[in-house]
Amino acid sequence: MSIATNIQKRPGRTSYYVRVGVPLRLQPVLKRKEIWQSLKTSDPRQARDRAAPVIASFRARFADLEQRREPSPADLQASVWSHYETELNRDAQARAALPTDVALRGATDNLAADIEAGHVPWSSDPLVQLNATIDLIVMRDAAKMDRERRTIQLAHLRKHLAAGETALIEWKADEVIQSERLLIVKGSPAYRDLCQRLQRAQVQVLERAAERDAGNWTGAPSDPIVVPADLTLGKRVAAPGETLMELYDKFKAERIGDARPDTWDQNRKIVKLFAEFVGEVSHVSVITRKAVRNWKQELARWPVKAADSKAFEGMSFRKVIEANETVKKPTISQKSINKYLAALGSFARWLLQNEYIDDDVMSGMYLSIDKRRKNRFPFTGDQLKAIFNSPLFGSCLGDDAEHKPGNVAVRDWRYWIPLIAIYSGARLGELCQLLTADVRQLHGVWIFHITEVGDEDGSAKSTKTGGSMRVVPVHSRLIELGFIDYHAGMVARGEQRLFPEAERDKRGYFGGASKFFNAYFKAVGVKVDRRVNFHSFRHNVADAFRAAGFLDEQHGVLLGHTKASTTGRYGVLPEGPLRDRATMIEAIGYAEALPCQFVG
Repeated sequence: MSIATNIQKRPGRTSYYVRVGVPLRLQPVLKRKEIWQSLKTSDPRQARDRAAPVIASFRARFADLEQRREPSPADLQASVWSHYETELNRDAQARAALPTDVALRGATDNLAADIEAGHVPWSSDPLVQLNATIDLIVMRDAAKMDRERRTIQLAHLRKHLAAGETALIEWKADEVIQSERLLIVKGSPAYRDLCQRLQRAQVQVLERAAERDAGNWTGAPSDPIVVPADLTLGKRVAAPGETLMELYDKFKAERIGDARPDTWDQNRKIVKLFAEFVGEVSHVSVITRKAVRNWKQELARWPVKAADSKAFEGMSFRKVIEANETVKKPTISQKSINKYLAALGSFARWLLQNEYIDDDVMSGMYLSIDKRRKNRFPFTGDQLKAIFNSPLFGSCLGDDAEHKPGNVAVRDWRYWIPLIAIYSGARLGELCQLLTADVRQLHGVWIFHITEVGDEDGSAKSTKTGGSMRVVPVHSRLIELGFIDYHAGMVARGEQRLFPEAERDKRGYFGGASKFFNAYFKAVGVKVDRRVNFHSFRHNVADAFRAAGFLDEQHGVLLGHTKASTTGRYGVLPEGPLRDRATMIEAIGYAEALPCQFVG
């Protein structure tokens, strides 16, 4: 029978071998052009059967190696510093878990009580006594035993470094190669070099731990190879309770009333990105103007909604930016960069005021943005026609097919929220959170009371600013379309919320509604992006006010662009000013842009 050409016998051998060529790129790494492996049989049929899985395993290995990258000096340096930081952090956690004198006394008292009660055997036999007290002995000597273990490990590491041995640190080298996808073959000179570097880092860890045994937490690496890949990162490690995020939590506890819970949560995530950039266990002195400057420059490469992308799941700040070179998601805007800087800035101010740092690190760091430049635009006349002449505003096929013509008349939040937005300029979130009590008559005029006052279903209402709370008259077109009847129906059902089906997401926002409308607009042929989306309705309303001859400072009160007032908070407005607002609202019109179907 014939046998494949890559199954051969070697001279002087009776067994068959499989012969596999090494890809050209991997030949310098594997130091060979081909690999021979014995199939341990002289039977050609068995050799053919055994060869296939062997060849497949080699090809899988080659494929894996070809997807890896050659390590750069920065990669090696980063792995060394990461190991140093991680192990020192574990040392701090282990010390925090050591039993205290109070805990030891409590355990001793409990043992004595158990012996007296007969729950634990006791006699003059030393073995019985040892068995009863072994846990106490371990608790008492835990710190001592840990010091002795580290002393022995340090001595062995130094011997291995001198002799070029790598056995004690290969576990870490293998972990680095796998996690970083490095093209380093076990046993190669590059592998031994990585091991030596990591051993030197481990020596520094053990030396710092010995300093901590004496109460000194200020030590920094003395080995010149154990330094951050980016010298922006500090070499000093924070004492327990003083890491950057622990200090941030102290800042939050002192200033909790300065912002809403969601704002605190979002700002903490942003500051954690900075902490990842400079080293999460670094001493607070790492927060310098240079560090902030470098972080700001890297933010220009930070992808939009990185935390929500599976492509970046589990990655640190630096790894996300590196990965995005391949993923190529769009990056955040300059306005967002300033938002990130502001989150860090409030924390840095507190650190300066409390003498944790000595410099105003944020001065001059914010980007200068042209405020005259429009980031969002109104929908065009054709886009408004496409939206309001679509099936949702007539009749459609129903749920999940609102963009397709049918005989179902949807008249819930999906129908009313865009209509109210185009005739009021209210934000999406402001409309979704409306209560039935927020729609009422004042001096004979139907109004929307957009406010933070009143909770519904345990969820606090919110507006963008205090000045966003306001009284907005209901446009007559909405009344003609049946909005007041819809409102009455919700009241009759006993609903607290005007649009109960519009639900909040985990962050307390109405992200589901936003996604629905953006997807719907696309489905009916309207392109939405950063510049044109649901928020564009506000710009359409602002343009309608201007077209009617009103100045921005006049209609600003209806769009929530004024200072906070008692009127906005409580919805109490004299009849004259209310009539003025009703006149402005009634001036909103789109006769030239929208079809008859929409206007009733």
